[in-house]
Amino acid sequence: MKQYTGMRKGISLVEMTIAIVLFAALAAIGLKYTKVYLNTDLQAKKARVAAATDQASQLVQAYQIYKTEMGVEPTSINDFNGSSSILTTWPTKIKEMSTTGWELNTSTGLPGTGVAFQMKLDKNVSTTDKIDAVHCAIFNREFNTTQDLNVSNSFQFGTAAAKKATQGNMFCYGQASANNPTIMIVVP
Repeated sequence: MKQYTGMRKGISLVEMTIAIVLFAALAAIGLKYTKVYLNTDLQAKKARVAAATDQASQLVQAYQIYKTEMGVEPTSINDFNGSSSILTTWPTKIKEMSTTGWELNTSTGLPGTGVAFQMKLDKNVSTTDKIDAVHCAIFNREFNTTQDLNVSNSFQFGTAAAKKATQGNMFCYGQASANNPTIMIVVP
């Protein structure tokens, strides 16, 4: 018969359970920090801005079709889905960005342009929240990569005229805390 020398050949069930619990705890901690590292919140904001950009392009095309077919410029948004039936449904309001959605502005006050589509970023009006400013910064960065994404509540995006001069027909302007920033798409 072989004598017991005190050396085991395996691990006990208790030791295995402790190891599994420790690995699970480390995995949970790692997942938490990985989510922070990936910044899914920023990706969600970028997706909303991409949806707004797509909607803006559709509105500009609808405007140009209306003007070509009817021979006159539309006076309100309702002209697109009224008797002309250019748009069967109006673009869905992006509820995380705006309470009103897109509006047709027939008097922009900008030199050389008179018509634009605007979306006021007024969903988060608290002074401690800068989500509207971040949406505006992301929108501007889509068309001008020199724009910074780091914004604060008092961040100045500039006037509509200044933004049009530097960015062209698609821009976001305004001050984040005093009056909500506004996305403007000037119709060429």
